Amino acid sequence: MKIADQVRQTYDRRPYPFGNNKALKRRSWTLVLEWVGAIGRTEARNTAPARVLVAGCGDGTEAFNLRRRLPDAEIVAVDFSTRSIAVARRLQRRAKEMRDIRFVAADLTDPRLPAKVGGGFDLIICHGVLSYIPRTARVMRNFGRCLKADGALYLAVNGSRHVNTRLRQALPAFGYDMNAFQDSPRLRSVLKLCDTVVTVDGLPRVSGHEPEFLSSDVFGPLNQSLTLSQWVRHGRRAGLNLRGNWSSIRLFRRIAENDLHPLLIPRSRAQVVDFLERLSPSQFHRLLFSKKAEATPPWERRGQLLKWRIVPTRLYRIGLPKPGKRVLDRLRRLTIASRALNLSMAWRMPEWELELLRRGDGGRSMGGVLRRIPLSVPFPELRKQLYLLYHLGIINLLPPSTRA
Repeated sequence: MKIADQVRQTYDRRPYPFGNNKALKRRSWTLVLEWVGAIGRTEARNTAPARVLVAGCGDGTEAFNLRRRLPDAEIVAVDFSTRSIAVARRLQRRAKEMRDIRFVAADLTDPRLPAKVGGGFDLIICHGVLSYIPRTARVMRNFGRCLKADGALYLAVNGSRHVNTRLRQALPAFGYDMNAFQDSPRLRSVLKLCDTVVTVDGLPRVSGHEPEFLSSDVFGPLNQSLTLSQWVRHGRRAGLNLRGNWSSIRLFRRIAENDLHPLLIPRSRAQVVDFLERLSPSQFHRLLFSKKAEATPPWERRGQLLKWRIVPTRLYRIGLPKPGKRVLDRLRRLTIASRALNLSMAWRMPEWELELLRRGDGGRSMGGVLRRIPLSVPFPELRKQLYLLYHLGIINLLPPSTRA
């Protein structure tokens, strides 16, 4: 039997996300959408996606949650498990507001997928699916064919430090066949034994997970837990460019708190993501790809950089203080918080930097804003602060030819 058929049987027996997966049901897709809009679709006129594809929808939970947060969007949800699609359609009939979601039974590797689901998607969401599909390149090519020119792919996949990479090596020593999951008290005890070891370096406990999780994320015929560079390579071959990594922003903040971020200039967002991943490999990647490559600001050329436009993102809520009586190079306290990233920062900024945030609307250049401020800002300081705001996702910088 082919690996793909074995995987299909796993999900036919236990449709994802397993009905009782409370963590997935609690996930706020609003927060994911804020991140996608801030980092992945910076060139789009309207960052709220009008057309969304849920790739690997399982029993429809993700599609239903998205409908609650995108009431006007066209949502298409696809899964290769016919039983999962049947469950999704049955649940769909119970809620009137969900009945316009289009559920499709199809294989993500099928070259005919774009014809079955249509194209022109602003956003494709594929969470916890691609790690279990053998023909990754085919799926990524299909994603590229389905996306609009300014669309984004949110891809959540296993990393090289995923807990299964250790368990799949350790459990055979206790006589377990990793391709055949059979729950039992003894298995749970063995998993507790493993938990006492692997949780030392921050990995999650698995002994209390649902059978459905264990049957796919630990056991099973296929589990691709790849490095970031390997996932990026698959994307690049499909014409997709890495735009961001969920965990990298938190790591960058730690660097910035120690005032070490200037050492990373002039690296792009994607280059910083790659550097941080090499230092701290992820167990689970939450990645953003787009067809358009990142427009990297000219960090080393003052004249060119000042022509770019600054736009605060919606990823953060910023409590901007009222303008002072005089614009001075003094520090003022403000609070920057992000629900999506679960971050809250007490920051001190000079008045000129606050003025850039106040006036940044994408309609004027940074040079135009700074000319209104009777203060000469040294270029190294300007670049340092802009680089910090940009890589934390607090602002986007648009090239002169880009409209907001």
